Amino acid sequence: MKTTAYPLSELVSLSGNGPDCQAVHGAVLLSVLPSAEASDPEWIKVTPRGPATCRDGRQFLFDPERLVSAFKRDGIDIPVDLDHAIAIRGPVGEVVEAVGWVDEVEARDDGTYAHVAWLDAGRSVLKARTHRFISPTFHADKAGIATWLHSIALVAAPALALPAVASAKGSTAPQPQEHRMKSLATALGLAEGADEAACLSALTNLKASTVTKAVHDEALSRLAAANDELTSLKAAVRSKEIDAVIEGALTAKKIVPAQREQYAALCATDEGLAHVRKLLDATPAALAASGLDEKGEPGTGEIDPVTLAAAARAYQHDQRSKGVEVSIIDAVNHVKEKRS
Repeated sequence: MKTTAYPLSELVSLSGNGPDCQAVHGAVLLSVLPSAEASDPEWIKVTPRGPATCRDGRQFLFDPERLVSAFKRDGIDIPVDLDHAIAIRGPVGEVVEAVGWVDEVEARDDGTYAHVAWLDAGRSVLKARTHRFISPTFHADKAGIATWLHSIALVAAPALALPAVASAKGSTAPQPQEHRMKSLATALGLAEGADEAACLSALTNLKASTVTKAVHDEALSRLAAANDELTSLKAAVRSKEIDAVIEGALTAKKIVPAQREQYAALCATDEGLAHVRKLLDATPAALAASGLDEKGEPGTGEIDPVTLAAAARAYQHDQRSKGVEVSIIDAVNHVKEKRS
């Protein structure tokens, strides 16, 4: 595997073993392999998140997302060594062997994590517990912001006052799959400890109750069309009801044709139609017959007494509505005079 050597003056490695090489024993080793025979790689925390102050007073700022982006951009695995040997002795020509390789870097809530494929030499050191801490070698700008990771070292003494949790009994760090499973369970509304079977069951139920966008849109279109059709039918039925009510009122002489449009406007809503019906039910037929239909042709003789009386009463009613009282005799004479 090809690696690139960098000038020591550009790197921060926190070991304090050289005038230009500052070693940062910044992140605690969170997990180790349980035995030398174990072959599965581990996830270890290599930097904290945000500002960090070393025990000697130096301050740095770690942005896990930035470090992950730089790792992906470079496209090379990061070596893991002992006591920053690669950063300190490698550039001066000494042969230094890695004890593991970082092949993936991940940003998490509390810092930067590295996926390490340990070599036999690294497993032996972890099992012996002679180097219990992780110390990253990284490039930092003038403001103390870490910009990319150069290598990772196993060290015996950290620069940051963090407790060691490395143990030969097994790993205590959450594995990435477990981390993702917890996030998935939370997203599905399950308990954090839900297993894969529970998550798959929840996903199956969710999928069964979910429709595609095309089906959803088609259902909305059909619903809109049905609503339009229902509205049209209701309008047609109401129009017929209004016509029936108004025609009935005209026939019963409760309103005159000139009032038709006004009453139709009052019937625009269900409440209005009901109100008009009640109003017309309580309205008497106030428009008496004019008697013109019973008027004989000129010169045909005497007027029928019943017709004459009806016409006289109608004349009286008409005059009374105008505030004029007319006796029945005067009314009869008036009718006779009109028909002569």
